[in-house]
Amino acid sequence: MLDDPTPVALGDAVSISGLTVSYGTTTALRDAHLHIPAGTTTALVGESGSGKSTLALAASRLLPPDASITAGSVRVGETDLAALTGRPLREARGSVAAYLAQDASVALNPVLRVGGQIAEVHRVRHGAGRREAAALAEQNLADVGIPDPARVARRYPHELSGGMRQRAVIAIALAFRPRLLIADEPTTALDTTVQADILALVGRLQRQCGLTVLWITHDMSVVAEIADRVAVMYGGRIVEQADVLTLFESPAHPYTRALLRCFQEGRTARPKQILAAINGSPPVGGVPDGCPFHPRCPKADDSRCRTLLPEPRPIARDRQAACHHLEFTS
Repeated sequence: MLDDPTPVALGDAVSISGLTVSYGTTTALRDAHLHIPAGTTTALVGESGSGKSTLALAASRLLPPDASITAGSVRVGETDLAALTGRPLREARGSVAAYLAQDASVALNPVLRVGGQIAEVHRVRHGAGRREAAALAEQNLADVGIPDPARVARRYPHELSGGMRQRAVIAIALAFRPRLLIADEPTTALDTTVQADILALVGRLQRQCGLTVLWITHDMSVVAEIADRVAVMYGGRIVEQADVLTLFESPAHPYTRALLRCFQEGRTARPKQILAAINGSPPVGGVPDGCPFHPRCPKADDSRCRTLLPEPRPIARDRQAACHHLEFTS
């Protein structure tokens, strides 16, 4: 049960080191390094196509058959998820790391009752009997704030609202108290009020369960509300990392600056005002030589940006960025 308001001890820290993912001959994620302190939330941000979901699926070991991890590690405490295979990997899914999908209507089977889908997890993983599994499913629904869980357990997904479906998916993800929750834009399809409820719910569950959270999003308002730290992705690389306040007040990478400018102008725009935009689009089917952002960057030069890949450089304590022109971004 998760109704005890007393916070538990912090969970495990998460360390992603050198993670590289390929789809055939195309490298979609390149040498990703990310540390998430125990019990905190790191937001992973960037445009569609930047590699956020690839990192999330790789970290949770849910990549499609045509993709593979070619290098790196994903450590949750002492467990390296990237090195697991067979039964140890199956047992780690849901207990070491859990994946929270973007669209609950797709994540849930439309022809099975919600309670039955949650009960199946307990029957398959822990051998629970039919009645025990049903009772555990109702308890999981109650844990995520669903009133009258017995009634909701008998419903099909299409009979529930978007917010209720998302709560049901969260109940499945947290059924075995994972140490790491990987949330892949789970509030994108929800309206603002329901989104706020889901964010508050995840925050409460994080405090009660000691969860470490990797939250993937493109919504900077969500980042400002829930994140302790932020990692910015572009072209399959993490190009900047900082605590959330530092990143919003003084972004170092040109791409981060452009993202924040679009967000801030969008919030304050007047009617018929032309909104800020980043010229061009993220690379598709492979990244260019040099810095992946150079075709869209106003600071790019021929001598370095178009030929040399910038490596992440420390700017301050617990802060880094990968740009040849950091000296001009103060």
